[in-house]
Formats: sequence, C-alpha cells, structure tokens
Amino acid sequence: MTELPDITIDRDSPVPFYFQLAELLEQEITSGRWQPGSKIPSEPELGERYVLSRTTIRQALGRLEQEGLITRSKGRGTFVSSSTPRSWLIQTTEGFFHDEFVRTGHRVTSRVLRSERATLPRWASDALTLPLGSEGVVIERVRAVDQLVALYVTNWLPESVAELVLGLDPDESLYQRLAQQGIPIVGGRRTVEAVTAGPRLAELLEVDPADALAYIESVSWTSDKRPLDCYRVWLRTDRMRLDISVSAQHWDGVQLPDVVAASPR
Repeated sequence: MTELPDITIDRDSPVPFYFQLAELLEQEITSGRWQPGSKIPSEPELGERYVLSRTTIRQALGRLEQEGLITRSKGRGTFVSSSTPRSWLIQTTEGFFHDEFVRTGHRVTSRVLRSERATLPRWASDALTLPLGSEGVVIERVRAVDQLVALYVTNWLPESVAELVLGLDPDESLYQRLAQQGIPIVGGRRTVEAVTAGPRLAELLEVDPADALAYIESVSWTSDKRPLDCYRVWLRTDRMRLDISVSAQHWDGVQLPDVVAASPR
C-alpha cells in the first residue's frame, strides 16, 4: 500500500480542492515514490485523510485516470499505471506546441488542408489590424503527436510574409520558420473556452460530435508590437494539457504583469 504524503489541502486557495489533491497525488507518482502497480488508498481513506467529500475525491481520481497515471478496477481498487502523464504541454510564444514536443522526444506530424493566399476573414483582419478585405495567407492543418490526432488549427498571416510561409513543410513549426527569417514572435494574447465538437470537427479530430473541445483564439506579435499571426485552435483535452505562461509587459516605462482573466458573455 502506498503512503499518503503529509500535506494539507489549502482551504483558503482559489484553486479547487479536487485539483489540489490531483496535483498532490500526481507528484507522488511522477516522482517515483509510488511505483506502477502500487495500490493507492481508497476513496474513503483519501476523504478522511484530507477531509474532502467523496465527489471531490472522485473528481481528482478522474483527472489522474484521464492523464493515464492510474487505473481503477471495480472490486479491486485503484492502481498506479504509469509515472509519465500522457497529456502534453503546450507552449505559447515559441510556436503553439511544436518545439516543446520535439525537444521532449515526441514526434509532431501534420496534415495540411489548406495553404494559400486568401482574403482575410473579418476576425483575422481585426486581429491583425488590417483593413477589411485585405489579402493574407491561410495555413490550415490537423496536427498529431506520436500519431495521435491532437488538434486542428487555422493560422492567418498578412500577405507581406506570404513568400516566407507558403513553402512551410507540413510538419514544420511556423514560428520557427519566422524566427529563422529574422521575425521572431515575442508575445501574444489568448482566449480559451470550451465548445462542442459538432460534425466537421468530430471528423477531423476523431471524436463524437457531442464531445467537448478546448477552443483557443490568439493573436501573436513581434518585438515591435506588430500583429503577425492570428489563429484559431480546437484541441482534444484528453490528449493535451494547457499550460499558459505569462511574461511581464511594459507600459509607459512601468512594468505590468500579464493577466489571464475570465469575463461574462
């Protein structure tokens, strides 16, 4: 039997209790203190130890099961199945996720659905601060990691970079290509929400039409604060984990932190 860490749940924290517990147990697994095949304490034992409801315990274990870290067997209990989460890390400014995955040994592949000059849609011309009806470049891809379909992404860029990006190889990082040409992306703004897949996305991402996806809309800019890329991404959260990093900004000489916030519709 595994031994529970002597750590308490922070009841003053805005972080949900189930998330705190899941992170606590995940650390025991990924650190190697809990070995694959080890049986972990039961739901009542976890609830008593951390003073949490059965619902909260089940939410935490469900998160670990989704990560591939545990398996639950009816009548037998819950067991450690792996010490490596199967979800993947998404970076932000250095390309949507490509560079981080390659660095950690994962293989990123893409199926290009569209790569051409086209008139910018209204949302893209607004994001790039270009007049309505401006010409631009669209790159539309379904991307996979280790042969598992993970996301569908559509990038729109100004026509001025068409010659640089239209020769992009299917599996190549767009932002890496821009950096190699002396145009590094240094920042961006992201909005995230949950959406239902629907028929087309279900087919592209190999899910059911009623399944939930994470939807991200973004605009990225260069060191001179010029918007250079905007994209829309739909991703499978059972295969990818969002990790949003922020960096300091300056406004009139004053350093300000980036803010990630939710607002009502």
